[in-house]
Amino acid sequence: MNIKNWRFIGSMAAVFCLSGCGDSTPAASTEPTVQAAAGSAATATDSPELTAVDFFEAILVDNDIKEAKRHAVPTLRRVLDGYSSGKAVGRTLLNMSFDKVEITIEDTNKNVREFYTDKADVMLIFTGTKDDAKVVHMRMVKMEKHNGKWQVAVIKDDPFARTGI
Repeated sequence: MNIKNWRFIGSMAAVFCLSGCGDSTPAASTEPTVQAAAGSAATATDSPELTAVDFFEAILVDNDIKEAKRHAVPTLRRVLDGYSSGKAVGRTLLNMSFDKVEITIEDTNKNVREFYTDKADVMLIFTGTKDDAKVVHMRMVKMEKHNGKWQVAVIKDDPFARTGI
């Protein structure tokens, strides 16, 4: 068997084991694709991936800086204090502007995260429209765990952005 088969088998085993956990209330979706139009201040803040998605949904979809600051480390909160709206943050700080957006967690190269660390890297793909044109952005988000809660620490630039051309 090659490594892809082992990854698939390991992923399926993890999904099977985790599917029996939890209570009878509807849980947040485990799908890697999050429809930003549905909007949710997700309940699973124990996951760096979902916390990163919540942060960007607050900015790009809900236009809610206050909610975004709940998911940010103190230094990033101070930066966000300098903006009047989520749309302004998206447009100037993140260089992203959408009419409609879908946020996807990119996990094709994701290894099993070490559960004993307090740092994680999350790659997000933003696919949406702006003025009827398709727009795609990627961002690497550095997450840190503070007081048992995952928070956005650093937002890296789009590694595939074409600038100056």
